Amino acid sequence: MNKTTETQDRAAPAMDVDPGSSGYAIKTPFRVSLNAGGQIVELVCHKALRILPGKRLVCCGKWTDKKIVAKFFLDPNKAAKHCEREENGLSALRKAGIKTPALLFKGALHQVALPVLIFKKLDPADNLEILWKKAESHSRRIDLLKKIVRIIAVQHEAGIKQDDIHLANFMLFKDQIYTLDGSAVDFRNLGRPLPAAASLNNLGLFLAQFYPEFDELIKKIFALYISKRSILFKQNDCERLIKKVFLYREYKKKSYLKKIFRECSAFACKKNHNSLTICDRQYQSELMDTFLADPDNFFKTGTFLKQGNTSTVALVKIDGRQLVVKRYNIKSFRHSFRYLFRKSRASVSWKNAQRLFYVLNIPTPKPVAFLEKRVGLFKKKSYFITEYIDGINAYNLFHSNEVEDIAGRKHLVCMFGRLLQSLSDALLSHGDFKASNFIIANDKIFLLDLDAMQEHSFRWMFRKKFRRDCLRLTQNLKDLPELSEMFKNRITGLHL
Repeated sequence: MNKTTETQDRAAPAMDVDPGSSGYAIKTPFRVSLNAGGQIVELVCHKALRILPGKRLVCCGKWTDKKIVAKFFLDPNKAAKHCEREENGLSALRKAGIKTPALLFKGALHQVALPVLIFKKLDPADNLEILWKKAESHSRRIDLLKKIVRIIAVQHEAGIKQDDIHLANFMLFKDQIYTLDGSAVDFRNLGRPLPAAASLNNLGLFLAQFYPEFDELIKKIFALYISKRSILFKQNDCERLIKKVFLYREYKKKSYLKKIFRECSAFACKKNHNSLTICDRQYQSELMDTFLADPDNFFKTGTFLKQGNTSTVALVKIDGRQLVVKRYNIKSFRHSFRYLFRKSRASVSWKNAQRLFYVLNIPTPKPVAFLEKRVGLFKKKSYFITEYIDGINAYNLFHSNEVEDIAGRKHLVCMFGRLLQSLSDALLSHGDFKASNFIIANDKIFLLDLDAMQEHSFRWMFRKKFRRDCLRLTQNLKDLPELSEMFKNRITGLHL
């Protein structure tokens, strides 16, 4: 046992804790007593891995001197059913020869009699979602994707599919892929190869989680997949798969953008008659709560980046992080009345930043929180908070020595071209392409000022607004004719 584990064990409270009573605020480490056929044994949980209040809690910890992962089923009415479904799903995977963590214990909490499953912890092991994000090269991502798709093909060949199939439900341990979450396993077809239609649906659902930039891999991945299957696929099945990827991606996008305005595992929400606050849980702390209660108070110790009539921008430091706070000001009662039936500019910025950062992988400062202050139905100030990007804005870069040589200009135009094409593919117009709304850092272009951004349902409307954006962009280059011409040529070559 290492010193860290010993310290955590000693720090765990000596009394039993009800894991279902704390919601998202459960504190670790904690101890619970388990009933193992009349014998009481102790489990110490060191870290919460996943929290679904009132439904499930997944923790890693120690049980009988073993490193384990414990899954608590917390719904008083459906816990037994959920536990059985988890067990049966994992059993079906093992019967099909698919690796999954070993089940060490099945029992119940001693005091509240809710079921618990304890699994052997794969250590050291890596969650595939984390590995994907950490991958430093395109080839490494392709290698990971191929490994998972082979496992998915094996599942489908055995008549199994995961209804909630995503990267986080796979682990890499000793260069072997392990499948997690038996509750999402559909094994009704176990022993018979999954039909082509159901296979395409499930594979499309899996591929829909990846950013559009990886769509070029679909044909290669599909060729690998069908090489592992015994059933025949039709010639146009790859096109059908691509369509399903687009449909599922659209569904996932809408589903994600709905939850950014409510309490969930990713976001903390505080709402009352005079304010609405949403904060990314990664940034939650006592100091962050104090800041969100009164952001203006922190402006006194911050640095103002902009002071205008309609908006004020300041740089503040919270928990050692530099954050940019943009306050949207309401100038008068008439101005407030205009926003009575409209969303605040901060909430629009919050939604668009979430869309760019998490859904499309288009560079923008990471969204941290947003806040609206109200008097009854009338909106007062609203605030949008992001991480700070330390870079150079496009106007200063355009007029710097860094783009005087032809190679520098070509690289800059190429970067802008990729950004514009990504926005075009997503049918997004920005509304204000002035040069100061682009920050260049780490060889990326970060897009700012998102309160006028729109997603268009009709391509003709998008083209109209997007051409206006591109015209505004080239107006920044009036005194740089050579660079302006390069930009115009790149914009002409976009696929709109």
